[in-house]
Amino acid sequence: MGSFTEHITHSENNLDFLSKVNSNINDSWDWQVTVCFYSALHLMNAHIVAKTAKNYLSHSQVAEVINPYNQLSVAKLDEQTYLSYNKLFQLSRRSRYLLSENFKKGGIVDIQPACITYDKHFKKAIHHLDIIISYVSKNHSVAFKKTKVDCIELKGQTFSNFDVA
Repeated sequence: MGSFTEHITHSENNLDFLSKVNSNINDSWDWQVTVCFYSALHLMNAHIVAKTAKNYLSHSQVAEVINPYNQLSVAKLDEQTYLSYNKLFQLSRRSRYLLSENFKKGGIVDIQPACITYDKHFKKAIHHLDIIISYVSKNHSVAFKKTKVDCIELKGQTFSNFDVA
C-alpha cells in the first residue's frame, strides 16, 4: 500500500504525463480526462493515508471515507472538493465506458449510453482537478508545480494549478 508521499509522487507523475500527452496529442480527450481522475484518486488516497493511516482499495471505499456527510469519517472533505471528486469520477467513467451517469436522490443512477468525451469534458475535468489539488495543497502543506495544458475550451480561464497555453 502506498504512503502519503508515494501517492503525491504518483499524482505528480500523472500530471506530468497529462501535460506531455496534451502537448503532443491534443485530442484524445477521453485519455486526458482519465488521467485527471487518476491524479485526483492518488491525491485522495494521500489525504486518506494522512488522516487514517489506512489505504482503501475500491472506489466506493474511497468515496465513503471522504464523504462530508459521513459523520464517522475522519477523512471527510469539504463539500466542494467532494463534489469535484465525484464529478471527476463520473467524467472518467464516461471516458472509459462511453456512458454518462447521473446520480439522483436515493442512490438511483440514471445511465445514458454512448457518450463520447470532448474537449468540453476535459475543461470540466481540469476545473475539478484544480479544486482537488488546491485542497490537498492547503490541507497537507504540499506544493505542486503548475501543469501546462492546452485546449481551446480553456482559453481565458485561470486556474491555481494549471497554466493554459
